[in-house]
Amino acid sequence: MLLAAFLATKSCARQDNKISQDEAVAIAREHVDFTPDKHQIRYLPQGIPPVFFWAVSLYTVKNGRPDRVQVVLVNATTGAVQEK
Repeated sequence: MLLAAFLATKSCARQDNKISQDEAVAIAREHVDFTPDKHQIRYLPQGIPPVFFWAVSLYTVKNGRPDRVQVVLVNATTGAVQEK
């Protein structure tokens, strides 16, 4: 019984990630109104069942510190940007 439950949760959690990190950064850059100097990217699930996103933080640097920051959530399967 436990094995069946385990296998069911694993199959539900599978995600076909068609969007690479580089593609997610390019998509995110199109959705900000400034030119970022740097970026950070994280992979995260949201909801039940989980939908996986790339959380792309784009930011400018001023005096060695992040100045302007915006996070864009890009669906890892479709490439769609999650609206706020």
